Amino acid sequence: MPQRSHILNKRYARALLSLAVENNILERSYRDMQGIYEVFKNNKSLGILFKSPVIRVSKKQNIVSQLFKNKVHPLILRYMLIIVRKQRGNLLEGISNAYLRVYKEYLGIEQVKLTTAVPVDDTVRARALEAARKITPHEIEFEESVDPDIIGGFILNLGDKQFNASVKHRMQRIRKHLQNH
Repeated sequence: MPQRSHILNKRYARALLSLAVENNILERSYRDMQGIYEVFKNNKSLGILFKSPVIRVSKKQNIVSQLFKNKVHPLILRYMLIIVRKQRGNLLEGISNAYLRVYKEYLGIEQVKLTTAVPVDDTVRARALEAARKITPHEIEFEESVDPDIIGGFILNLGDKQFNASVKHRMQRIRKHLQNH
């Protein structure tokens, strides 16, 4: 994603968070934005439609209304319609994803993701959580994933930081070092 889109997504997400706080719909806004993100993530043709300059803004607004009316809070729907009217409908997926992160940031929740080549046991999970707690004072939302492509070791993502101790990463570093010498 281009840097400009990333910045815009976060800016729009923060503006919506302010509106949600002001209108006392914080929890509802989070659930709504989760749903919106899932709809766009699972329907790539929808993203293509919103990028198309051929399709009129009014048609795009009708699509948003039909998809989300009675499914999201009216404030969220109006916000989305304004974004589409300003010809930024192509950012809706990114904005909804950024909103989920901004919301957690606002509540002081740090996302921690542990990626391993094989499923971990309770001991390894507890050690990873303990290490994460030493790094951040925030509440932790822990997620695990298995990626056999990393071969061995682990990758620990904590917010925007990443500690990559995977075998694949080590092999790439060795290969790069050998190519440079």
